[in-house]
Amino acid sequence: MIKALGGVLVATALAVWAGVGGSVAAADALARIRAEGVIRIGYAVEAPYALVRGGEVTGESPELAKLVVERLGVAEIDWVQVRFDALLPGLQNGTFDVVAAGMFVTPERERLAIFSAPTVRVAPGFLVRRGNPFRLQNYFDLLVRTEARIAVLAGSVEERDLERRGVSPSRLHRVADAEVGGDLVAADQADVLALSLPTVRWMARGSGGALEAVAVAPEAGQDQSAFQVGFAFARSQGRLARAWNAAQAEVLGSPAHVERIAPFGFTAADVL
Repeated sequence: MIKALGGVLVATALAVWAGVGGSVAAADALARIRAEGVIRIGYAVEAPYALVRGGEVTGESPELAKLVVERLGVAEIDWVQVRFDALLPGLQNGTFDVVAAGMFVTPERERLAIFSAPTVRVAPGFLVRRGNPFRLQNYFDLLVRTEARIAVLAGSVEERDLERRGVSPSRLHRVADAEVGGDLVAADQADVLALSLPTVRWMARGSGGALEAVAVAPEAGQDQSAFQVGFAFARSQGRLARAWNAAQAEVLGSPAHVERIAPFGFTAADVL
């Protein structure tokens, strides 16, 4: 059964987060999940990692999550949709038990959450208008082409990377989800959306030729960047993370897994 929970719950979750100062719920989530037969999974819409199609939550991360939950013997998933930058707070205040949203594993995030073993590897990408008017090929181009307006997902790796590189905050259009960022580029209110390559390829295919995806090239003297995706858990929920990892190891890369993620542009070669 799928239950998509709405904005009231999201608002409540964020209020709780603010009120407790980010404290972590100490209750044993795995024991509750096994007793109730329900696991709560948080996600943010960013195709092809997580999206809603025909009323069903799907995408690369939710489809693998369904296989893992089945292996855990849990009967029901409650899906909780939030903004991307509300995912880690939602874990920490107990709004949901797991994040399944194509979240990149980074040292900064590992200080806030436990991550599963990596699931897929992805490269960075740019979404630009047809013809790539600013000839943007890598992150150095974003830094030196100061006239280019950049859309980023609030709370994303791309936002943090550009801030660390010294890109002026006035050039960054922080958006709640990938769709809003794509709309800004299409409407000539931003010149590039910096996200992962699978996401921008997905968006370009649906743009009717108005937008195109650029695979970010390595900068001089550097190797090609790649990001690892994983599921996230509150740092207090080590038992749940260990049980999830054991179940994930049994299904990751299996024929059933590869078949489920194929419609979203992922292949066996992307699986870690």
